[in-house]
Amino acid sequence: MDRLQKIEPPQKLKEDDEALESLQERLFILQKTAYDQGIANIFLLEGWSSSGRGESLKDLTVRLDPRKFKVYSPFVHQSEDRGYPFLWNFWQYLPRFGEMLFYLNTYYGRLVFLQAMDKIKEDEYQRRLLSIRHTERILTKDKVQFHKFFLHVSAKELDRRTEKAKKEKNAWALNDYDLYQTKKYKKFQKIFNQILSDSESEFAPWTILLADDTYSAKIALIQNIIERLESSLGIDSKQKLELVVKGVDLLP
Repeated sequence: MDRLQKIEPPQKLKEDDEALESLQERLFILQKTAYDQGIANIFLLEGWSSSGRGESLKDLTVRLDPRKFKVYSPFVHQSEDRGYPFLWNFWQYLPRFGEMLFYLNTYYGRLVFLQAMDKIKEDEYQRRLLSIRHTERILTKDKVQFHKFFLHVSAKELDRRTEKAKKEKNAWALNDYDLYQTKKYKKFQKIFNQILSDSESEFAPWTILLADDTYSAKIALIQNIIERLESSLGIDSKQKLELVVKGVDLLP
């Protein structure tokens, strides 16, 4: 099933600093609530190169308490220590109960790289996928919640962003692997679709967002995270923030 062809774009929004700051304040409230309840949250930000994941991460975390979250962003092509299980590098950064962890480049991105570069056989791919699914399932049974997001970019938009970077002499920000994604778009789209389908689960589902408009996708991402956290933590962060603004309550 081609999940990347069936997604609807988020509502196109004009940039609004005040609205963004309000969402960031609500995230701060939810971070404190999750910490008080001892619930760990792991956010996986996957997607195409130049999909705006880095910018989204910056705006996601700018208001958060830095003592209560971590970011892990390894290169997808970094070497592995074969003396340890595939997920060992990622396990080292697992959050304490109540903390948040943001994976900017994830174990899924590593699998995409290995498949795209023909560096992994099917049986090894299946073993690694099984390890991922079991790990996510076990952790969700123990006060850890997974939030998996994929930022999709159309072929036309990805090509436009790549050419823009070259013209503006920002090509240094794009490595050979980024350029290869643009060149082999259909190949990567097929791999992404396969992994999204193979790793979908009830306990750790994917949310796919079209990111041709970077700002609108970023707002949709933050809103989605807020809704998920409010649902799991049993709190209305918008109402809480309104009480703070009125002076009826204090920020946590």
